[in-house]
Amino acid sequence: MMITTPQVGLVEDDARIREVLDAVLASAKDMVRAQAWSNAEDAIQGWTEGCPDVVIMDINLPGASGIDCVRELARRWPATQFLMYTMHDDDQRVFDALKAGANGYLLKSAKPLEIIDAIRDLIQGGSPMSASIARRVVAQLRPTASGTSVSEAKLTDREHDILKHLAEGLLYKEISLRMGISEAAIKQHIHRMYAKLHVQNRTEAVNRFFGR
Repeated sequence: MMITTPQVGLVEDDARIREVLDAVLASAKDMVRAQAWSNAEDAIQGWTEGCPDVVIMDINLPGASGIDCVRELARRWPATQFLMYTMHDDDQRVFDALKAGANGYLLKSAKPLEIIDAIRDLIQGGSPMSASIARRVVAQLRPTASGTSVSEAKLTDREHDILKHLAEGLLYKEISLRMGISEAAIKQHIHRMYAKLHVQNRTEAVNRFFGR
């Protein structure tokens, strides 16, 4: 079910960046900013009655890290989508964050529209990533690929192409433009592809496809 007005929470220790994110969220009419915390401990203690639909999470926080925070909050509130928003792009942090429960990963160099689009993509079931992060994920997964995954899932050529675009971090509308078919058709293909791969989201689909 589509969330009409998602609540977006923040965990970010830099007050200046919180102000920037506040302004970005205020510019979007289809989402509202929920609570903001400056450290993981306050966020974990503060979100005891429920977590926002989306949480934008910094990694390098004072005390417990953003990855630790995601791990705990994702365990309590599995329906919440977590978007890592950080300067760190090293492989270890990326994969630690994804394993902890992060659904997307954006670098702080992302433009305001990219942040808004990433939140919308999360709500639609996607896993947005900065292009450089997506390439790192693919590079790490490719050596473990086996030639049987695609044949076992029986993906069509179009589904295969869509999955490659998802792994590159493209949004649905970007895939639609690149492939020359409607965004609605893209979503239908993705829904069928997820069913064939027995996965729930982009990250799981990429992992399953490349044999991780």
